[in-house]
Amino acid sequence: MMNCLRSFAVSFLALLAFVPASAQGNDSFVRRVLDRILAPSLELDPAAVYQPEPRWTIAITGDMRQAGMSQNYYFDMAALTPDGEGKYIIEKIPTSISSRLAGGVIGGVGFQAGLGGLSVSLSKKFKGEGVNNTLSFDYMSAGYAFQLQYFKFSDLVKYDFVMGEPGSPHYQEFSGYTINPGQMRALILDTFYAFNRRTFAYSAAYRGSVIQRRSAGSWMFGSKLILGDYGLDPSEDVALWAGGQAKQTSTQVSFGGGYSYNFVPFHRQPYGDREKGLRNLTVNVTFLPMVTMFNQFTSTEYAYTDVGVYTPSKKNVMNGNLLVNYVARAGVGYTWDLNTVNINASYDSYAYKGNATLNYETVVSSSVKTTGDFQRWTVNLRFCRHF
Repeated sequence: MMNCLRSFAVSFLALLAFVPASAQGNDSFVRRVLDRILAPSLELDPAAVYQPEPRWTIAITGDMRQAGMSQNYYFDMAALTPDGEGKYIIEKIPTSISSRLAGGVIGGVGFQAGLGGLSVSLSKKFKGEGVNNTLSFDYMSAGYAFQLQYFKFSDLVKYDFVMGEPGSPHYQEFSGYTINPGQMRALILDTFYAFNRRTFAYSAAYRGSVIQRRSAGSWMFGSKLILGDYGLDPSEDVALWAGGQAKQTSTQVSFGGGYSYNFVPFHRQPYGDREKGLRNLTVNVTFLPMVTMFNQFTSTEYAYTDVGVYTPSKKNVMNGNLLVNYVARAGVGYTWDLNTVNINASYDSYAYKGNATLNYETVVSSSVKTTGDFQRWTVNLRFCRHF
């Protein structure tokens, strides 16, 4: 997946680099599409939103971020209990297995390049253990936006195993960390649409390619697609306790609506060429509750086949319940002449709940209640130059 996205990013930059050289061939399909995407919006009121000429942009980014993924299994284990008459009965013992992949707060550095509202960026963790990288492609116009991100996160997994209640003869409890790091990967597509396409520019605080001249807000529609996988080494104890389940893949589709508002403390129009004299400060806050309409998870069991060798043996599909998640964004953008500084923060959260099955001979019931959640927050600082 990562190699494909890297190839896509390189192809995108090569395509943008080719655009100026193909000016004489204005009838080309690629040129027509880009002209349409980059053209100023005819719907926007010039008194409310200033639309500079689309320009090349180069930006250096720095960020602080943290991500976490948790998963919980609840089921009944079978235990033999003496009945006092020399015989044994099978007793159901409530059992839970919890695991959490959660790293600390880390710092990252990155690079972004684009043309107008189109851009591609890469951010990499610059110190510490584990892996935490993001590659993204996005398009932000005045009235709508979409962002495609590939996210990879790797660190040790904390686990807890609890069987029975304290004081019970079958009570057991174990906690610890995996020997090998777990890994989470996700491909996330976010889209936003603003219903106020006359006086509101969603991208104003995040890019600087469109400038909000006076404060305005809009009701928003949003959607999110998440394709992810979360995996452990099959030889880890926590995977063996869960019947060999060491990998989970997910597909989630969510839709929702909310509100976005741009507050403009001050604005000054340019008085010369190349945006000379332009000054603008814009603050944006966006909040969108979302309903997860499609929520499917597949768990893969691994079987021991040789010393140190585990191979996939069975897949269990779980259709999750309808849940409410949300997306929150906040940003501040300051533009002077052809320069822009942006500070933005984002918080993403999604959860799942449903029933799975365990291929485990000591489990009384094959139906296992499964819950989990993913959370990620990012604070990003961006220094951009428009050419």
